[in-house]
Amino acid sequence: MDSMYSPPGVGQDASQFVPNSQQQQHSSDGLYPPPLPPRRPSSITYDEEKRIIPVDATDRYGPPPTRRRSNDGADVVGQAYIRDPHKLVAYLVPLPKPNYHKGMLHATGGAELPTRFLIYTPPPPPLQAPAEGEKEEKIHKLQRKWQEEVRTAKQSDAKVASWKGLKGRATKGIDWAMGKTTTSNLDFVNRIPGMSNSKDKHADDGVTEGETTKKTVGLNEMILIHPTSLPGSEEKINVSVRAKAVFPQRTEFINNMMRTKTKAQKDSMIATGLLPVAGAIDVLATIVWPFGGLLEIDGVWAANSIRGAKTARSVTKRLNSTGTTGNAEEDMLRLTFTPSQRIEVLQRYLEAKCHDRDPKYFKSPGLAPTETEVLAAIGWNPSSTGETRNWEDEQWEWQEVKEDLRATMLKGANEWTSWVKSFEKNPEKALKK
Repeated sequence: MDSMYSPPGVGQDASQFVPNSQQQQHSSDGLYPPPLPPRRPSSITYDEEKRIIPVDATDRYGPPPTRRRSNDGADVVGQAYIRDPHKLVAYLVPLPKPNYHKGMLHATGGAELPTRFLIYTPPPPPLQAPAEGEKEEKIHKLQRKWQEEVRTAKQSDAKVASWKGLKGRATKGIDWAMGKTTTSNLDFVNRIPGMSNSKDKHADDGVTEGETTKKTVGLNEMILIHPTSLPGSEEKINVSVRAKAVFPQRTEFINNMMRTKTKAQKDSMIATGLLPVAGAIDVLATIVWPFGGLLEIDGVWAANSIRGAKTARSVTKRLNSTGTTGNAEEDMLRLTFTPSQRIEVLQRYLEAKCHDRDPKYFKSPGLAPTETEVLAAIGWNPSSTGETRNWEDEQWEWQEVKEDLRATMLKGANEWTSWVKSFEKNPEKALKK
């Protein structure tokens, strides 16, 4: 039957199978669709994994970008965060200038607000239990057990009315209060590894060993990332000690260490004097509140302040090559200043925190980046890799670093806002702090 319709074969034109009467009728009344245009053949190629990739797309856009992990040793030093026991990567985040257009700082007598930075470095990974047969130090064990207790409390879904729920609330409250006892500068100083200065010859490692044991190599370089907008290139800042009087990065870093040391010394005396009082209150309140907390909070405050004062003093001495070994090259701590655009995301995040703290003093930077975007910008990744990688531990480490970033930037915003207000009232007195 000529009127029956059959589908076109492969490589044949569909218009051949449309009756001539229908084709003619299409031109007159448009009841039938026009014939399909010829299909242009597209060239394709196969990659090593036998995936079909259009040649046009690869030629026009290039291969997709790949992201390298920050701890695989392949990143360029100074351009991404790395974990190295001999090098510390930190970020000099400029503190925002107040909004002069709203009549602020009218009592300063024309004094210029100095350029200061918030120095940030991510916290170290969670402590791990030692392998079988290895001896664990008491301090290391206490810190590890406390980290595990805090993790259990934060991940618990127990009811508040239960004993487990009350204990979890108490643990989270104590952990929050411990974080409030330190400043943003002290948090950075206490994250500098291998800088404790004690009579022990092996105190650089934080490990007490015998007299016959050889001293291990501690921290010997700090890589300080700063914005590209600041004056001076990497070579000019690092080439000579005379750069102290020229570039604000180096000058402010040293002044920051001196201010941190002075404040930590005062706080250590106050916290040490309050230890008996805190212990007595915890004992008297046992019947009403059996979880304690005051003694632990005050003890952490005293320990962090004492350690911070020692570390800041050790840093300043090693910057001036006045160590105790008599070897200038071994004692010197090298500062490497590296300009990078990665710091711009951190800077906008800090500006947003300052604006939230006091909108009258600080302008809004617009849409603020998230904690995930900030960590991605600096190249941070969880410490677990390869066979040791665990999804739950990875998620927990992400959560802790995000909370630390948020808390540190909020501390810096509060401290900077208070300092700007004191500078407005008395510039000479504020510059000494």
